Amino acid sequence: MHLFQPPWTDNLSPFLVRWLLFGHTVGIRWYGLNYVFSFFLVYLYFRGAARRGRVPRLDLAAVDALTYAIAIGIVGGGRLGFVVQHLDTLRTDPLFPFRLTEGGMTFFGGLLGVLLAIFWAGRRYGMGFLALADIATFPAALGLALGRITNFVNGELAGRPTHGDWGVIFPSVDNVPRHPSQLYESASHFLLFGALVAANRTDWARARTGRLSYLFLTLYGFLRFATDFFRADDTYWGPFSTGQWASLVVALAGVIGLALLSSPQRAARRA
Repeated sequence: MHLFQPPWTDNLSPFLVRWLLFGHTVGIRWYGLNYVFSFFLVYLYFRGAARRGRVPRLDLAAVDALTYAIAIGIVGGGRLGFVVQHLDTLRTDPLFPFRLTEGGMTFFGGLLGVLLAIFWAGRRYGMGFLALADIATFPAALGLALGRITNFVNGELAGRPTHGDWGVIFPSVDNVPRHPSQLYESASHFLLFGALVAANRTDWARARTGRLSYLFLTLYGFLRFATDFFRADDTYWGPFSTGQWASLVVALAGVIGLALLSSPQRAARRA
C-alpha cells in the first residue's frame, strides 16, 4: 500500500486552531503566526547585536523602536505593494486595501518598507544604515523561508502545471497538478540564510560594513529570478514576469553595491 500516491492534493488547514464565532470561522492562522515569529526573530537578532556591541549606540530602546518600525514597514510596505499591483480592484472596491484577513502582500513592497524603517531608526538614534541592514538580513531570510511554507499551507501562489510526480493539486486554484513553487522558494531562502551565515564568519564580510546587505540583495534577486520560472504569473513584460524583472533590479543593486564596497578608491579612503 502506498502512503503517497501522486499527485498529492494540498488540503492543509490554514489554521493552527479555529472555532466558530457568530457563524464565522475564526482562529489562529499559520500565516499570522509566521509574521509574529519573524518579528520576534528581528528583535532577537538586534538584541543580540546590541549585547555584543556590533553597532555603536544600538541599545535596548533602539532595538524596541527598530522592531516596531520594521514590523510596520513589512506590513505597510507589503500591503501597499499589493495594492499598487491591483489598482483595478481598488477602483471598484476602495476598501479592499484594509481587508488584511484576505491576504495580499508583496516582497518588494515589504523590502522598501523595511529599508525606510531602518533608515528612520538609524537617523533617530544615530546609527549606520548599512550596519543595521546587515543584521536584518538574517531574520529576513529565515522569515521569507518560513513565509513561503505558509503560502504552501494556504494553497496560494501556486506554480505552473507539471506532469512530474512531484506535482501538487491546489483545490483553491484548479484540479491540475502544479509545481509546489512555494517550497522551491522556501528552499532557496534557507540556502540564502546559510550563505549569509557562512559569509558572516569570513574576513571578507567583516572587512566592509554593508557587504552582507548587498550579498542578500544579490543572492535573493538571482534565486527569486530562477524560482519564478516555476511560479504561475499572468503578468509578463517580454520574456519575463514582473517579479523576475524586479528580481533582476534587486540583484543588480546588490552587485553594484558589492562592487562599490570593493573598489580601490573606497578602500583607500577608509584606510
